[in-house]
Amino acid sequence: MGDERGRVVLRLSNDPRLLAVVVRAVEYIAERVGFDARASADLTAAVEQACRETAPPLSEANPRFSVMIEHFADRIEVTLENEGRPGAAAGGEGAAGRGAKTRGGPRDRALHSRVDRVLCDTHDGTSRMILVKYLRAPRPEK
Repeated sequence: MGDERGRVVLRLSNDPRLLAVVVRAVEYIAERVGFDARASADLTAAVEQACRETAPPLSEANPRFSVMIEHFADRIEVTLENEGRPGAAAGGEGAAGRGAKTRGGPRDRALHSRVDRVLCDTHDGTSRMILVKYLRAPRPEK
């Protein structure tokens, strides 16, 4: 894909079936960027886990949950964002970057093992989690 960049933004309503749309969009972009099957599977599993754990129960009182999928020449970034649920994105590196405190439970370790970075913050009542997976060049055959 060279230096091409792209972005897909999904604003979800109160329908749990839409998670499949998010997962398929991530799979499609990972394939286009050139991720191998394992990297794509790791990224989609991480996105699915993060969506299930951070998405609020959507209702008329709390209808906003957005997923933004961005691809760059060297990586994919998936941003999960929701309003009105401070701390919903807890468990990542936070604004402090690597080394910030995380919950560290088994599910958090599984999430961190599937992607290269997990960044989280809450600002002005909006919680944000960013999952980053880098494209790695295939190793030369011996």
